[in-house]
Parts: sequence; C-alpha cells; structure tokens
Amino acid sequence: MLLNPAATKQRNQYLLDTADWSIFVTPENIRNRDGADFGDERIVMYTSGTTGDSKLYGFQQDQIDHVVGRIISDYQITANDRYASVMPIWHAHGLLFMLAAKKVDCEIKFTNIKTPNEIEKLQPTFISAIPDIAKFISHLDLRHLRFIRTASQSLPIHVYDMLKKKFNVPVLEAFGMTESCSHCFTNPLWGEQKPGTVGLPSGIDFQIDQQHHLWIRGPATYYRDWYDTGDLASQDHQGYVKILGRSVDRINVRGYKIDPLSIERKLYDRFDQIDECVVFGQDRLKCLYSGSVDPAEISQFLVSLGQNCRPRFLRCVNEIPKNSNGKISRSLLDQQFS
Repeated sequence: MLLNPAATKQRNQYLLDTADWSIFVTPENIRNRDGADFGDERIVMYTSGTTGDSKLYGFQQDQIDHVVGRIISDYQITANDRYASVMPIWHAHGLLFMLAAKKVDCEIKFTNIKTPNEIEKLQPTFISAIPDIAKFISHLDLRHLRFIRTASQSLPIHVYDMLKKKFNVPVLEAFGMTESCSHCFTNPLWGEQKPGTVGLPSGIDFQIDQQHHLWIRGPATYYRDWYDTGDLASQDHQGYVKILGRSVDRINVRGYKIDPLSIERKLYDRFDQIDECVVFGQDRLKCLYSGSVDPAEISQFLVSLGQNCRPRFLRCVNEIPKNSNGKISRSLLDQQFS
C-alpha cells in the first residue's frame, strides 16, 4: 500500500479503508493483514489515476513476456542499441521498455530531463517518453537516434513536426495502458507513420463501437474478455487508429457533446504561438494555455467553432498543472479551476 506523506490524514484514511492492502509500513511499525491474493503474478502496477483513484493490476510472466516481445519486435531493438531510460520505472511505460532493453542486453542509462548531459553522453539510439519529455530532447545533441517513440498522452502535431525537423528519424506515436501491461498500438517503424494517430494494433484485438468507444482484448490485458478502455477512437481506411479523447472527459453543454482533444487539436492548428493547451469542464467549456496569444483571440476562435464552445473559463498560464506521472487530469483541473 503506497501512501503520499503529503496527503491529508483524511485522504490516507480513505485509501486505507477502501484498498485491499496486505502490508502497511509506517515509521512506527509494520502492520499485516489478509489482503489481495495476486496468485502467480510477477509484477503489480498502479494506474496514473487521471480518471479517479489509482488502481492496482497484477500481471503474470507470460503476459510480461508477450509485451516485451512485441516491443522488441515492433522497434527492432537489439544488443547494439543504447537506451536512455528517461521515464520512471514505476510508470508502466518506463518499466516495460526497460525490461525490453534488458531482455536484448542493450546498454541502458537511467536518467531524466534534469540531467540532460547524461542523456547526451550516452548518445541513445532510441528514446520512448511522454510528449513533454520528447519536446525537451529536441534541444539536445542526439545525433545517433534511429527513432523516437511517444506514448501515455496525445502527441501534438507541432511537437511531432519539431522532432521530425530536428532529428529526421521516425517519430512514432503509440498507445498503451496499465490495464494491458502498457503496449497496445504503435505507428510502424517501417512503413507509413501517420501524425495524429496511434498507429496499428500490436499484439491485441480491438473494436470501436457505434458510440466510438475503444474496446481491447489480448493475452496481456488484465481483463480476459473485451475491455472498454474509456477512450473514444476512430479508424481510417488503412486501419490506423486515432484517439478522440476520453469518454468521461466529454463536455456536455446543453446536450451537445464536445470532445476536448478535438478542440485542442484545432487550437494547435490555428495558433502556432500556443506551447500547450488543455480543454476541460463538465457542462461548460474551460481552457488553459501557455504561449504568446491574446486570450481574446483564443476566445473568438472557440466561439467560431460554435456557441457551445464559448469558454466559461479561459486563462493563459506559465505551465499547465500535471499529476506526478506528468499527465494532465482534466477532472482535477475542473476542480482546481471551478
């Protein structure tokens, strides 16, 4: 059971009351009780909690092997590679890529964006990271990269273009989730890479229902039957999948459904000066952004998309708040900026 020491006493007590913990460690003592039976699971991972409380999932060795094998195969990772592990290994994204790198016995350097000299010193042949970290590496001298992979959140087109222009290597947007041991879709290393999509399925089956809900099923998925990812998606004639947003993040304005991710993409396309933006809300649209754009221009553009897109709250900020995993939680922002 992991608790945040900075959290309130009430918050931690709530987690203790609702979690099925087996061992609880405090500075004073260690408490044991009968908790969850994880059977022959080899690793357990927490979700990031972007849609609520973090959830714990356990995976068996064959499931780990399946995903590690897909990662090695999809990106042709060999012992000749050098991998800069910039994602924390308590994050499913970072953990599974680290295991894949160790499987082929390639050189690994555990580092982060706070030590850019270490990344440059290694001269990695590939990097897998969230878009914010990928954007940061565009300022580094990494002349030996053969591909860049991004996942865990949507890759803005302008960041894709920035990375492509700087390194002239494949920039591969992918999609994974903790519930499926991290790796589900990816743009191909060899073949067409489509910006704005998460590419093609890798080791899973998927379907998109009439309401655009994305369902997955596969050997590494925690749930053995079809599982609703909570994402909205579409598929083009070549089979490439585009994530349209989270179903729970849809904004319902007088019965009109607004997908935040779609609005964000339109903002990026319209304003080159926007560094980052997020659209959120429940029954009214709210927007935070960073960059050198007048709020009046942003508001005017949003209204041009329809009266239901008129922002109830609009603010230019130095940096958009994120959770400890580096992800944006629209539900938390909605509470923070009420």
